[in-house]
This record gives sequence, C-alpha cells and structure tokens, in this order.
Amino acid sequence: MHTNKTMKLAVVTFLGISLAAAGTAVAGRGASPQSVQRAIASGSPDAIKAELERAEHLVCVSCVDMVMPLLDNNNQGIREVAAWWIARRGVARNVRVTMLNRLGQPDSVAARNAADVLGEFHYVSSIPALSAALSNPLFTSEARAHVAAALGRINRPAVVAPLTTALAVNDGVVQVASMKALQSIAGLRDGAAVSPLLGNADTGVRAEAATTLGMFHDANATSALVTALQNDESPIVRKRAAWALGEIRANSTLAGPALQNAAANDASPFVRSLATAALTRLSR
Repeated sequence: MHTNKTMKLAVVTFLGISLAAAGTAVAGRGASPQSVQRAIASGSPDAIKAELERAEHLVCVSCVDMVMPLLDNNNQGIREVAAWWIARRGVARNVRVTMLNRLGQPDSVAARNAADVLGEFHYVSSIPALSAALSNPLFTSEARAHVAAALGRINRPAVVAPLTTALAVNDGVVQVASMKALQSIAGLRDGAAVSPLLGNADTGVRAEAATTLGMFHDANATSALVTALQNDESPIVRKRAAWALGEIRANSTLAGPALQNAAANDASPFVRSLATAALTRLSR
C-alpha cells in the first residue's frame, strides 16, 4: 500500500537500526492479535498503520472485528489502511456491498468513508455507483471529492467519463479532485475539458488545470497556457503554466515569446526560473 518502504529500508540499514524496531520495515510479518489491539487502542495513526501493515498476512478472525470500526475513523489515513487490510480478508465482498449501499443514502460522511474504502478495494464493478455519487448534489463537496479520488485509484478507462463530466460542476473542490484523479489515468492526453478551467474564478482550479494539461502533454493547450502565463494575476498559476508549456514541448513560435518575456520580466522569481527552464524544452 505504501510506497516509501524501500526508502525506509535503506535509511534503517544506513543508520544501523534493527529492522525489528522499524514498524513498516517488517511489513507483512511479526504482528499478533494483541499487538493489533494495542495499536488500535493507542489511537495513533502511525502505530495503527504500521501494525496493520505488519499484520497483512496474519490469520486472525478476532482482528476483523477490531479493524472494521476503523473504516469510519475520522482520520483518512486510518480509514484507508483499514480498508487495505480488510480487502485481503474474506469479508471484503460483504463490506463492499455495505459501502455501495451507503452511496445511495443521503449521508455525506458515510459516503465519504465508503468512497475511501471502495477506492482501496479497486473493484471495477464499483465504478457505476461511484460515478453516480460524484454527480449527486445531495453530497457535500468533501464527499464528492473523496468519490473522485476513489475513481482515480480504481484507475480504469471507465472512470474518465464521470471525472470529465465533474469538471463542469461549479464546485472548485470537486473540480480539483477530479483533475487530480484524471492525472492518474495512464495515457490520457485530451485536455479539451480542462483548458477552459484556466479561466476559472478559483485560483486553485486554474493552477490545477495548468498542472493537468502539463501532465497530459496536450500540445493543443498551448494557446490557453500562454494566455495564463501572460495574464493570470496569480504567480502560482503563471508558474504552473510555464512548467506545463515545457512539459508539452510547446511550439517555440507559439510559446517562445511569452516564455522569454516571463523569464526576463515576471515579478515572481519562481515564474522566471520555470520559464527559463521551459524555454529549453520547446519544439520547433
């Protein structure tokens, strides 16, 4: 589940620390029902995450009852590691049905938590229910953002349409979450639905749109990104627009003058730096 294990192993080896003392470094072994119970009782997110990782292969029926309430913990990280652990147990299919049922009820907290669980389960068959929840105006912005993130974690072509549709929702939280989810879809290159968001009133939406276009490597977004670089009042947006122009290897004729001007004259040193770097990546 966690991607830092290799780095942590290297660090503990370098420092000469015993692997038995490094929680996640012994992921998958070394846990017991008692150690799981102690970690949960501590209330510490780090302790719970480390112990459930250690208990990945632990055969423990009583642990299921201990872990199940964590699916509704206030801490998102705890919810997700609990879902990751439950997904490896025989109860996973029943839990999935329960979570899907939550998406059909008007409880935003329950829907948020269900989305986190379903995202960790990675069932393709959950996509229709999550897609419907994403467009459900009865849910809060937070709940729908978690739904978008869940679709991104499932990461199948079928999630592109609902996430793209959500970009038109007049809700910056949902729009940003949907763009972040789309960024995780390998091979996605069409930024036609994203480019208009460079003109959004919300600075966060504009900045994420620039980032998304850069990650899509969509050369068709060149003009929109140049306009953002030249005219946006936010240095964050201008910085990301400059970076994106380099990432898409924009045509030098179209993007070169704007990047040269930004590199020499923008008020932000970060924009100047990224514009300078982008100039070296333009196509001819």
